[in-house]
Amino acid sequence: MTARKRATHGATAAAPAPTRALPESAPCARGAELWAYLDGELPAARARAVARHTATCPSCRSRARRLRAMLEACRSAGCRQLPAGVRARAVARAKALVRAGVV
Repeated sequence: MTARKRATHGATAAAPAPTRALPESAPCARGAELWAYLDGELPAARARAVARHTATCPSCRSRARRLRAMLEACRSAGCRQLPAGVRARAVARAKALVRAGVV
């Protein structure tokens, strides 16, 4: 008898594998609001709902942490006035990355 057969000989059905939480990098459908939440663009009630969700969702918590770090880096770089078109394109691109789950 092989070692594998000995290990399973007379054994009952295998126990189900434990369920795992989503990894922090798994995208969450509710993550699209994070940018607006962190930028203070949501109404108060919606901001509270996003804050509660972010506290319990590993994916959104991780994304929010990365976005906060990016926002802080941008803010600490100093107050430089960008042309309106450049700012609009940068904001649109950042929001697209958030929706796509990249950031």
